[in-house]
Formats: sequence, C-alpha cells, structure tokens
Amino acid sequence: MIKNIVFDMGNVLAKFDAALFCASRAPDPRDAELLRRAVFASVEWAQLDRGVISEEKAVEAMEARLPRRLRHHAAWLVGHWYDHFKPDRAMEKYIGGLKQKGYRIYLLSNAGFSFNDFRPSLGALKYFDGAIISAELRLLKPDKEIFLALLEKYSLKAKECFFVDDMSPNVEAALYLGFKGMVYTGKVKDLALALSEVGVTAR
Repeated sequence: MIKNIVFDMGNVLAKFDAALFCASRAPDPRDAELLRRAVFASVEWAQLDRGVISEEKAVEAMEARLPRRLRHHAAWLVGHWYDHFKPDRAMEKYIGGLKQKGYRIYLLSNAGFSFNDFRPSLGALKYFDGAIISAELRLLKPDKEIFLALLEKYSLKAKECFFVDDMSPNVEAALYLGFKGMVYTGKVKDLALALSEVGVTAR
C-alpha cells in the first residue's frame, strides 16, 4: 500500500526552462546555447547541487569557457535562475488533495544551497512532511544513497513510497530500491492516473 508520495522539484513542482532563461539574456540563439551549456549543463552546476563548490568558484569556471562578450552573464544566471522558476499551481492544488486524503508528502531534490532563497515561492511545500536537498547531504540523484537517506530520516519503507521525477535515471534508481514511481512529463492528469493505478486518489 502506498502511504507516501515523494516529489522532485524542478519541472515537477515548478517549471524551469534553462534555454528560455538564457535566451532572455542573449537574444542570439547561438549565444543563448553557449550560455546554457556553460552554466546549466556544466559540471559546476552539478557540483553546486552536490554542495561541494561555492558559487564564486563555479562562476569563475563557467566564465572561463565562455567568449569574453558573454562572461558577465554567468554570475547573473547563477544568482538569479530561480527568478525564472515558475510554481505549478495545478500541481500545488493536486498535492493539497493528496494531503487531505492523509498521504504523507516529501521532497527529494537535486538542489544547491540557494534552495532556501526561493523556497518561500513554492506554495506546495506547505503540504510537505519533510525534504531532502542534495547539497545538504553532498549526494545527488540517482545515487541510491540519497534515496536511502530519505527513507532513514523519515522512517519510511520503499514499498510504501511513490516517486515522481522528470528524469528517467532518477525514477529507475527509485524503482530499483523498491519504490513505485513515474517519469513526470508535465501533466497532472497523467500523475493522477499513475497514482490511481496503485490505489492512490486525491479526491
């Protein structure tokens, strides 16, 4: 029986389009793509999520691989990316329904320490019973240890958890440990269907 629903954050609780965000700084599509690769597809971005590099050091490395004309954008993108983080109100409403039905709700997200800066903007978090943020543990999904940390911290059983993430490797890792789960593609109705198939209803 599923008792706990575990959510990723980016593109699940809120939408973030790195390409569109970079285009807001660099109208030329080629420059926007250079920024996306140098910042959001970088090793340093993953290291920020792991909590093992400072923003200053990350930006320094990102700037080094960019043309001089674009370097000043890197620090701004790293410091303001969550300005482009748009909470999904339909998902928030659905999670509220799950909470009313008595399900326990948890967050498991790859996110840096800047999470605390934008946390207040995510209204859905008021329904959550707990959260694991990767930077705080120096672990990243799909590492099994971050899933095990969630289970241990909140005394959960994998077979009683359903995991929702937009990245298939993360969902596969959860399934391997005994979770149920799905790859979320942006439609709450698809999530509702997947949950109903394992006996979970929000209404």
